[in-house]
Amino acid sequence: MKTPNRTNTTSVMKAEPDTVRGLPSVSMIGLLIIQLIIGYEWLFSGIAKIAKGDFPGGLGDDLAELSTGAASWYAAFLNSIVIPNAVAFGYLIEITEVLAGLALMIGSLVWIFTWNRTSDGIRVTVLTLMIAASIGGIFMALNFHIANGANHPWVLPDSGFDEGIDLDLLLVGIQVAITTVQIVVLNRLRQERTDVVPAIAQVSQPKIQMKATAKK
Repeated sequence: MKTPNRTNTTSVMKAEPDTVRGLPSVSMIGLLIIQLIIGYEWLFSGIAKIAKGDFPGGLGDDLAELSTGAASWYAAFLNSIVIPNAVAFGYLIEITEVLAGLALMIGSLVWIFTWNRTSDGIRVTVLTLMIAASIGGIFMALNFHIANGANHPWVLPDSGFDEGIDLDLLLVGIQVAITTVQIVVLNRLRQERTDVVPAIAQVSQPKIQMKATAKK
């Protein structure tokens, strides 16, 4: 008669690591470091615009020059909506860059160093802010790419000295990948929070029934 393998039994009985609430894995830390760098870029870019003080006032002239080389549909959008309100859009870009940078940097640091000691409510808030900041960054970088008339990734550049993919579009791709991971984690966290309530109710119900029986 074979003796049961205690090692296998013990490994089965052990709970799986909590990848949603525990400290991040090495691969996740790598993504968060990349996001930290992106957040610093947005933050520093916004601070530079605010410190120089000439961005809102000069945005209209800069866009008017860029619109000559942009796609026709985007040039029409710039000339009809953005350029007439360039000052307001300039301030909006400055504020958005600073806030997006702060959200991405602070969120990354919280996830790397204190994620296992953070409540689910704060985790959901941090993930939501990072996702919102990334979406704002994606929107800005995509518009910068189109406004500059940069080469699209499926078209060969005019010269071998030109970039195959410009930095704004590369930033879009990186942020889309990281944001997708964060959305998956946020959905898993919310799903687990909703699953906990029925589980607690099922555990508590027998205890209540036992107390009622004992009183009888």
